[in-house]
Amino acid sequence: MIKLYIDWISQPSRAVKAVLDILKVPHEVKALKIQFDEHKSPEFTAIHPLQQLPVLQDGDFTVAESHNIMKYIIKQRNISTNLYPLSDIRQQTRIDQYLDYHHTNTRKCLHLYHSVLISPLKGEKVIPEVLEKEKQDVAKVFSYFENNWLKGRNYICGDQVTLADISACSEMLQLDMIKFDFQKYPITNAWLNRVIRIPEVYQAHNVAFKVIKKQNPSSQFLK
Repeated sequence: MIKLYIDWISQPSRAVKAVLDILKVPHEVKALKIQFDEHKSPEFTAIHPLQQLPVLQDGDFTVAESHNIMKYIIKQRNISTNLYPLSDIRQQTRIDQYLDYHHTNTRKCLHLYHSVLISPLKGEKVIPEVLEKEKQDVAKVFSYFENNWLKGRNYICGDQVTLADISACSEMLQLDMIKFDFQKYPITNAWLNRVIRIPEVYQAHNVAFKVIKKQNPSSQFLK
């Protein structure tokens, strides 16, 4: 059986978990906690020397990088799905375009989350100028979603949910832990609510929601 190594607080980990569940691919979850350096153990380092999560083991084959893992599962098992349609090269290209954009844009949500929540917990100094730049970066990402990715459509790549939506949703939802004002971006906020209500996506975020409930008990995303 496939083994999936994740940290439940890791945005890419949750996205991969949600995709595997949507596709109903049997797998065994191996949960590690980055905060306790469990990803740096000799056992996991032997599996993935970069010590990053998520990682998937399919027999003697190891796959890293969340977007790569998602596409590998679909291609290797020749799964027919709107998440990444193998028969539609143009839709694949649209999805890939977002997934490439994600790494240097939407992923900036992580920096703001870290500065506001994690750095103070670790006793790390937060430089005001850096924090302001992170806020501006995230605002640009949400504005681009509002005016480009989601303009005139229900999901990032059209009228059906794809890998792009699941990856982006998991990333952005992390900001709920720092009480980010999603209401300032009504189109993106409505889209987030559509994606997170997909049962498998919501289930993959159960641990994250425990943190959100503690940090932001009035969150609109809590059931």
